[in-house]
Amino acid sequence: MAHIEYFIRPIDPLAHYFEVDLVIWQPAVLQTIQMPIWIPGSYMVRDFSKHITSIHAYEINDKRHLISPLKLDQIDSDTWEVHTTQKPILIHTKVYAFDQSVRTAYLDKERGFYNHSSLCLQAIGKTNEPCLIHIEENKNISSFEVITSLNPKKIHKKGFGTYQASNYDELIDHPVSLGSFQKVSWKSFGINHQMAIQGAIDKIDTKRLAKDLQAITEAHIAFFEPNTLRAPFPSYIFHVNTSANGYGGLEHRSSTALLCTRADLPYKNQTLGQKSYEDFLGLCSHEYFHAWNVKNIQPRAFQPYQLQTKNHTNLLWLFEGFTSYYDDLQLLRSKRINFDTYLERISLTLNQVLKNSGRLKQSVAKSSFDAWTKYYLTDENTPNAVVSYYAKGSLIALALDLTIREYSHQKKSLDDVMLMLWKMHGNLKKVGKGIAEDGFKDVVLAVLGEDFQSTWNNFEKRYIHGTEDLPLKSLLASQSLQLEEIPLVSSDLALARLGIRTAVIDGLVKVTHVLDFGSAQKAGLAAGDLLISIHHERVSSHNLNKLLERFANQELRLHVFRQDVLKTLKIPQDIQSLSKWQIKKQLPLD
Repeated sequence: MAHIEYFIRPIDPLAHYFEVDLVIWQPAVLQTIQMPIWIPGSYMVRDFSKHITSIHAYEINDKRHLISPLKLDQIDSDTWEVHTTQKPILIHTKVYAFDQSVRTAYLDKERGFYNHSSLCLQAIGKTNEPCLIHIEENKNISSFEVITSLNPKKIHKKGFGTYQASNYDELIDHPVSLGSFQKVSWKSFGINHQMAIQGAIDKIDTKRLAKDLQAITEAHIAFFEPNTLRAPFPSYIFHVNTSANGYGGLEHRSSTALLCTRADLPYKNQTLGQKSYEDFLGLCSHEYFHAWNVKNIQPRAFQPYQLQTKNHTNLLWLFEGFTSYYDDLQLLRSKRINFDTYLERISLTLNQVLKNSGRLKQSVAKSSFDAWTKYYLTDENTPNAVVSYYAKGSLIALALDLTIREYSHQKKSLDDVMLMLWKMHGNLKKVGKGIAEDGFKDVVLAVLGEDFQSTWNNFEKRYIHGTEDLPLKSLLASQSLQLEEIPLVSSDLALARLGIRTAVIDGLVKVTHVLDFGSAQKAGLAAGDLLISIHHERVSSHNLNKLLERFANQELRLHVFRQDVLKTLKIPQDIQSLSKWQIKKQLPLD
């Protein structure tokens, strides 16, 4: 018998409540229980315990009947202690679930989704013990079935019943979807794959999805295991929730949770939005690549995950950035996009990085370490202070790939480094030995030899721990590629003339960001200001650009409300020099 059991019930879809019973058959005299404050793969404190609306402890008998209530002392916002007689105990919680994201839990009469880290308390001192998970059916929701990659023990036709996990870490790595689904199934080198889609109003073109996803997943498997064609999972599930807006994903060891808009998917008898569909395939590619790079190859700082505190690492540029590089590259290699489209997607990433001055102030290593407080907790100054370890990390991967190709006279590439990383730190049977904060250098030198050390040291100092822009122009030229700067005619004169970003709030134009080096910053315009008039003419979302165009050749007089106080500002005549970068010509691939 498992010493830990969870009983999960979707009790009230209209009020969005789950009930969860945690049974500890052999508790400590003073048993501590704790709700994680974050979920692996999303580096932000989320305090899942805030959704617990009630919690009670009981002593039970061997048939799980309640005998008597137990004292439950709350130690902090996420932790409780139970005084026991070392007889079995049951912790009963009621959890509110109404978060549409891929990170927490959701329940209504149409669908349910949850990560166990947002529903299931962990029994401290017993997190390495096997556990059983009983997903119980709500008889009032006959349309619901269960989709999960958890290992089934005894389940019904619709998937309700008992599952098992070897420990708490495995438990929280298998999300659960409840509801009705459009399903896409295929095999990649004999491995069963499934995409379970919720929220799509029309019929999905499942044949097209199966064909495209099979090509992508086979490209990934063949990349890491070209000889054996094996994957680090027995099967794989893509949980997909479609909505009016939203985009994102979260990786797990044998599944991923994805959020996309309904327009991102291919439908039968409908015109396909090619760009949005390519973005969706890129998201699938990204999260699937994580099954190797994050779920098996990990920073040593994540072994084991400490779910009650922040886990810092300088290496997210490697784990998220390099994955972002390969998600598009694998779309190309699997023939889901052509080479011109591939170059366009790289150019888009390059422009995304170069448009924000935060790249000149924060390194990707520091961005990785500060993800908990800066990257995920954005504010009005984020573009001026923060660099994306996703976007610049992918450019670092590109630059390193080009550097290796040039250095080795096209005999080696970043592929060889990634395969060495998998060999040294990955494992098909269990998670590999974590990579040290300075351990990537050893992987690179294992491929390229000690003669490459000075090149790597310089590269690492300037572009990973430093804030210099990558020398992509010369590197691309070495591969017969041209990087061109193209003047950008902006339809957004507020950005071009003032250096601000705006949003419409209650019919008023609100400044959301004031960018470095712009005329607005020089004049003292601030985030939060409401634009009222330009030269005494009322500003609206419809006429802002027209007013800026009319008064293009003179100093501007702005009236703004700041904290409900009217201010007058004079904006100098200077205009931002807007441009974008474009990569052209073909990169020879091995």
